[in-house]
Amino acid sequence: MAIAGAATQYVFSDFVLKEPATENRYKGIRLELALDKMVTCVAVGLPLLLISLAFAQEVSVGTQISCFSPMKFSWRQAAYVDSYCWAAVQTQDTGGQPLWLHKFFPYIMLLLAVSVYMPALFWRFTGAPVLSSDLTFIMEELDRSYNKAIKLSKLIYTEDKKDSDSARSTVKDIPGSSNGSMVGQYLKTKCSSRGLLIRYLIYRIITSLALMLACIYLGYYTRLSVTDEFQCDIRTGVIINDSSIPPVVQCKLVAVGIFQLLSYINLFVYLLLLPVCFYAMSVPFRRTLEILKPYEMLPTINFTSFGPMTWNDLALYLLFLEENLSELKSYKYIKVLELVSKGKDDSTDINLLLQTLRLVQTDMVDGRLAGKGLKHSSTNNGDTDKKGW
Repeated sequence: MAIAGAATQYVFSDFVLKEPATENRYKGIRLELALDKMVTCVAVGLPLLLISLAFAQEVSVGTQISCFSPMKFSWRQAAYVDSYCWAAVQTQDTGGQPLWLHKFFPYIMLLLAVSVYMPALFWRFTGAPVLSSDLTFIMEELDRSYNKAIKLSKLIYTEDKKDSDSARSTVKDIPGSSNGSMVGQYLKTKCSSRGLLIRYLIYRIITSLALMLACIYLGYYTRLSVTDEFQCDIRTGVIINDSSIPPVVQCKLVAVGIFQLLSYINLFVYLLLLPVCFYAMSVPFRRTLEILKPYEMLPTINFTSFGPMTWNDLALYLLFLEENLSELKSYKYIKVLELVSKGKDDSTDINLLLQTLRLVQTDMVDGRLAGKGLKHSSTNNGDTDKKGW
């Protein structure tokens, strides 16, 4: 019996969660959904990648413009014409086409990346702090309620309450076990608030608008990229009245073809991100309590009073709670107990289940030790017989 009692104590000790240090608790909590993070990373990272390719093309080619200077011009004069026409492209007669957009294409792409990242900053400074404190409290209470249930089962066992009816009555006598726990009451208060959900929807709506405006600009730029030639008037300054210099020279923007290809790539990816962003906006509206159902096994938690499914902050908290299951230590243990309890009667509670596990572990230990004892005794008997013979 001493061995059985020690084995039981070890079983309960294995199920009890270890209390981590306060500063290290829930340090890796995620305050952004995986889908939202994917949209932000792609929408911001792609323009930055294309900017690097644009600047790499500029370094490899060496010039962004090529002007056809007269044959009598020296190479210094031809280089001056290229530099002047590149600097004054926005003031030249381009036939009504704003070809200066080609000149500032990398910087406009950088502006697109910044505009798409601004909604993420809005969420980080307005919604994430509130969500972080609330999620930390909810996860702490869930882990604490789990530990209370395990310690209660241990108490029932140590007091030798083997009768299931008396065990259930002991559970019902616990304050708050039938009326719901603190975490259940706290989550219930979120059913009447919508502040965090509104901030999350604003975050997603602004992101969608930024993507739509970026698609409109990129679509316009791809049509503009058909024209990359213009006539440059180089008569200025001291040579404004020099008749030996032609009035205009023909110039071509060299990098427009590369910029057009990059615009098509960015436009295609942004068009794919738009339905993903709309889907992410609708995810909180499909509230589900599946994440909390395993915790209903515990006698210290009650989640049955949340009311009908509506659009409120509770849907968002459940969504982020599911996103942080890896940080919720008790969830893995609860799932193990839930799998073990499958196939049993619906009235089986966590206390009886743990006692069943205790009996299984005890039988295994006692059986192993009993087998060893029999083997040892048979060996001794054999030796005795042999010696006697």
